[in-house]
Amino acid sequence: MRWMLRATKVNFMIECRGAVKWVGSCYGVDLQAGKPVIVRAERTRGRVNCFPVAESDPSFANMLKSGRAIVAGSLTAGESLSCWLETPFTSWNKSLKVLPTLLDVQLPFALEDCAYDFIPAGEAKRTVSQGGEILRPEKVMALAVAARFVDVRKKIDTFKISGMDPVVLDQEGLALWSQSLFEVPVVPGGEHAPRVVIYLGSDRVTVAIGRGVDFISAHGVGGQPNAGQIARLLKAQLETPKGKTEADVSWLWAGPGVVNSDFQAKLQQSLCVDWPGASVVHDQPETFLARAVATRAITDGPLRCNLRSGVLQHDMITRRAETEHVRTASLCLAAGILLCAANITWGMMVNHRGSLLDNAVNDIKDKLAGFHVAAKGENGIKIVREAIGPRKELLKPFLRRFEPSLADKVVVLADLAKKNDLRYETFSLSREKVSVGGTAGGWKKCEMLLDALKQMGYAVKMDRKESLADERISFSVITAGGASE
Repeated sequence: MRWMLRATKVNFMIECRGAVKWVGSCYGVDLQAGKPVIVRAERTRGRVNCFPVAESDPSFANMLKSGRAIVAGSLTAGESLSCWLETPFTSWNKSLKVLPTLLDVQLPFALEDCAYDFIPAGEAKRTVSQGGEILRPEKVMALAVAARFVDVRKKIDTFKISGMDPVVLDQEGLALWSQSLFEVPVVPGGEHAPRVVIYLGSDRVTVAIGRGVDFISAHGVGGQPNAGQIARLLKAQLETPKGKTEADVSWLWAGPGVVNSDFQAKLQQSLCVDWPGASVVHDQPETFLARAVATRAITDGPLRCNLRSGVLQHDMITRRAETEHVRTASLCLAAGILLCAANITWGMMVNHRGSLLDNAVNDIKDKLAGFHVAAKGENGIKIVREAIGPRKELLKPFLRRFEPSLADKVVVLADLAKKNDLRYETFSLSREKVSVGGTAGGWKKCEMLLDALKQMGYAVKMDRKESLADERISFSVITAGGASE
């Protein structure tokens, strides 16, 4: 079965993720008419090295039995599909809720019968007009990949005939596109130029189309396509409303059909008549797809996916997920225990500090009272006050020897009156009480006298009256409740 869904160009950065990047060794397998083309990929120091492997190689069977390496394959463009979906939201999390519904509309069969994945093409971006106005953000788009469970199961069975159980089943078109960009990057100035990757297999031909690094679509075009068939695809995907693009097409070729074949040369010559551009044949084209699926499985990068999911997910992936869940739960448990221990330790420290403070307060109370005060809190303070009250009265004559004399206070108040336009008419001063009456040149000048008396230790209050005939303010100051302590 073949599906050809049209898509539009998207200029977003695509999320990078690896299917089983926690594995260091992977066998990439490209099934050509049921015969496997095998490549072993090893990741060392952030770099992937690929080596062709024969199916009869004993080390291949030994590695698979030991579980030290995994197998990665792919579903062809005829067994799977990819298409761009636009959501009505500007948030990826919200978009995930509607993407299955949008994909279901595109499929000719029930979504429940499919394995599918969504690759985010980037969060929405706000743009600013020349006038500085913030325009409506662009909507989020996602690349959907899907395959029917029946086709996925059939592919797994085909692998098992050769003694292999693939952990990853990639999507052929995406694998061709990303590996081609990795091995032959876009040249400067070609960021928007058309790029076409054609894979010539022994039993199929696949075409991946895009612009620059932006993937548009991938299509299976049968075993022996003609140039007109591919040209119609290019016209549907690349031709603008004004006609053909002015930029030349970058042609990339791979697959076993490229090696020692006149078919590739004739096909290239026919295509370049209407779609001119430079052609590049990938190194070791016969193992290109096997390299692609192996490299993509164990490294991060754009357009990663694994269609062996859902009810057909490999046991290794399931066990890995369970291990991660247990590890996460263990970390949460350890963090909880640590927090509990820290809380208990902190509580013990607070209690110890509180005991030290209580002991210090009790010592002060006992020393002030002259005896042991068993009462706590306000009752204890009340007992201490009652105990030191009589002693304070006995000490007053002694303390007065160290206080300023009344004569000094009178001098200060007289100097204050001179500087602040105060006229005293009545004046009475003792160590416990004071009474002053008179007039002032302004409403606020009286406050200078009030502040000075408070600094001397008197608890006083002031009474002021309206201006007299000479516009002076009449005031009186008296002690309120005796001298302050």
